[in-house]
Amino acid sequence: MGGYTGRLLRVDLGKRTVHQQDTDDYLPEWYGGRALGAKIAWDEIPPGMGAFDPSSPLMILAGPLAGTAAPFSGRTTICGLSAQGYPHEVYTRSSFGGHWGPTLKRAGFDGMVITGRADRPVWLDIRDGRCTIEDASHLQGLGIYRTQELLMDASGPPRRVLAIGPAGENLSRIAVAATETESAAGQGGFGGVMGSKNLKAVSVMGSTPVPVSDPVRFASVCALIREEAHGSHGWPHEPKLDPEKVCRYGQRFQACTEGCSVRCFDARFYTTVPAVLQRGKILSGQMDCIAGLFPGLEGSFYDWRLGFEAGFEIGRIANDEGLNHWELLVGMIPWLRDLSSEGVMQEIDGVRIDFDDPGFWQHLLMGISRREGSVRSALAEGTVRASEILGLGGEQLRRYFPAWGYAGHWDGHGDRINYVFFPYWIVSAVQWAVDTRDPISSAHGYAQNIMGWSRICSPDFGMDWDGIMDVSSRVYGSRICADPRSGYEEKAFPAWWEGNRSVMKDSLPVGDQVFPRIYSRKTEDGFARAGDMEGPSFERHMFTSLTGIGWSDREMERASERVIQLERALLVRNWNRGRADDESLIPYYEKPEHLVNPFIGSPVSMDASRFGAVMDEYYGLRGWDPADGRPTRRTLEDFGLSGAARALYGASGER
Repeated sequence: MGGYTGRLLRVDLGKRTVHQQDTDDYLPEWYGGRALGAKIAWDEIPPGMGAFDPSSPLMILAGPLAGTAAPFSGRTTICGLSAQGYPHEVYTRSSFGGHWGPTLKRAGFDGMVITGRADRPVWLDIRDGRCTIEDASHLQGLGIYRTQELLMDASGPPRRVLAIGPAGENLSRIAVAATETESAAGQGGFGGVMGSKNLKAVSVMGSTPVPVSDPVRFASVCALIREEAHGSHGWPHEPKLDPEKVCRYGQRFQACTEGCSVRCFDARFYTTVPAVLQRGKILSGQMDCIAGLFPGLEGSFYDWRLGFEAGFEIGRIANDEGLNHWELLVGMIPWLRDLSSEGVMQEIDGVRIDFDDPGFWQHLLMGISRREGSVRSALAEGTVRASEILGLGGEQLRRYFPAWGYAGHWDGHGDRINYVFFPYWIVSAVQWAVDTRDPISSAHGYAQNIMGWSRICSPDFGMDWDGIMDVSSRVYGSRICADPRSGYEEKAFPAWWEGNRSVMKDSLPVGDQVFPRIYSRKTEDGFARAGDMEGPSFERHMFTSLTGIGWSDREMERASERVIQLERALLVRNWNRGRADDESLIPYYEKPEHLVNPFIGSPVSMDASRFGAVMDEYYGLRGWDPADGRPTRRTLEDFGLSGAARALYGASGER
């Protein structure tokens, strides 16, 4: 079978054992990445297990497209119990880019499952079919950058290193695991999970090509999709460099993952940035995604005034310490700023709150990662838990955190950096409701695509609303679902469809900012297609020509939905998840939105009863009981999950 090495690594750090398992044990049903992680989680995470329990499995899974010529491939999915999750440390996932996952494939492994806790700090050295457990005492306390430098080998194929910083070592719940200069599994607290296992880093080196089932077809498919691809986020924008930053700081485009084949306005590399705090030093590195907020954005909600040079240095400190950018910039910092401006908290561990002062940021971030002082130690638990520990800021917290311990994202209410208004955040709300974390990082497709392709966000290259509705109807079966003048109607199906695609993207994995391909500037009718392929089928064509698994679009979609069914069954079995939990985020959405739909002219708040009807429809599409939001016995059995049906409902009887 193409696309797979045929081997999974199993490492028990407590017993200091390493063995290999056949990937075929899970294929093709659990076809990689998130799909494979769901099956392992169901089998190996019993009720009552916590994120920091030594026996808790940490899964790092590359997926079939990693290490191949597939465009926008190369991401790696991490699955396990979330240290960041709230109110429970539930099972969830995260992902990161760079070259680590493709190199793991070339080293001979489709992924790895790590259990146990080492009796002293260790790192894993993976090279061409073997893995050893090495002493990491000399790496303790070091940042992610220095750790990578010490573990890289100047000879032979390049070694790629996934590491944690002091935040992970100190079991911060907002600690990341990261590689290169800014490719991180940001959400989930998996840096803290690595720290709980005394695992400082995993290095990989490999030189074996990934097998391809149909090389001619695969090459053709990849070339066609690459040619169809648009710019940043798959939007019609034309990203450009800043001439001043090119001259002063060596700004250039930098792909955030191995398979990226377009320029992105969210990913920049800088080579000559003067340090502000470390006088005399010249800094280099990436500034991707939300990290662009570190300097502050004048005239916006994020209007602190650090300036580019200080902001770049603070972002680099956050990277090196191993802290979650999204938690910091869209959740914690706005929350702390509100507490300060409203007179609730004026200082943090003896230093006055001042977000225009880089010295304060350094005090805050390094103190969080190293758990220095009572307030910063509480913040290391994440903003939601910190509010409980400190006994303050509950009202302010609800302005930024919809659910599950995560700050807002494409929801129209919390974060103010993403431009989305009613009715499009209704679909985002459904996605948030049924997930275990911020779902939008792998489900940008609906709200981000519609807004990004509109002439509101893309005035020079975007589509008119009729064009967007026409194309959307081909995917979602309805023009109304994309109509800016609509309301709650026809919003359940896009949430269902994009949920399945989210699994697909996390399982292959491919860039969630690019797929699914729906809209296009390169076709007469605006619907993405290339050769004999329609845009929403691109991922499936890459997968089938690579692996030889002859799935149709519907079969691949069903395999992806099977993952959602098993993940939901796991939530029910282990944490008694139900509809009441899903709808606990409604009060967050009952606040007025921040941006106004020009066709409406005034801010809209969620209507709980109408949203409830959308949830009824969504549960129906999933085959979940609308009374409690749980998969029925029949649904689980229809998806071949009879074991899950028995675990939830017993050996016989209806449910």
